[in-house]
Amino acid sequence: MALLGGFGQGIAIGMKTTLDHFFKPKVTIQYPEEKIPLSPRFRGAPSWVFDNTTGRSRCVGCGLCVQACPKGVIEMRTTNGPGGVRMVDYYAIHITRCLFCALCVEACPFRAIEMSHEFELSQFERTDLVYTREDWLGRESVTGPGSRT
Repeated sequence: MALLGGFGQGIAIGMKTTLDHFFKPKVTIQYPEEKIPLSPRFRGAPSWVFDNTTGRSRCVGCGLCVQACPKGVIEMRTTNGPGGVRMVDYYAIHITRCLFCALCVEACPFRAIEMSHEFELSQFERTDLVYTREDWLGRESVTGPGSRT
């Protein structure tokens, strides 16, 4: 009979614990409906910074970000435009290989690239994870003008 008494006591303690937790506030966040706020220093996918009023990038095509990237993720092609001004013809970041280290951000003297707060990067096709200049047009800057990540 002592065995049944211990069994009943165990069920009573278990039910008490269950009822205690039933009335406590929930700590689970219902993702993706609810999202926790990200830290301002969060390093998401790298993105190009555009002036949305003019549609022009801050990038001058110096290539320092390409040289700073340890994985060779950034691809850039430039040509000399009128007056010897360098023009960026093609700019792409291959997110599949990116380490999110922000060395490209630190290397850019013109603050033309930043680490965004974008972290939901899953796609069905690998080619969709190559971000070009057109993919960044119209996006809001995370850091704002003049700030550094």
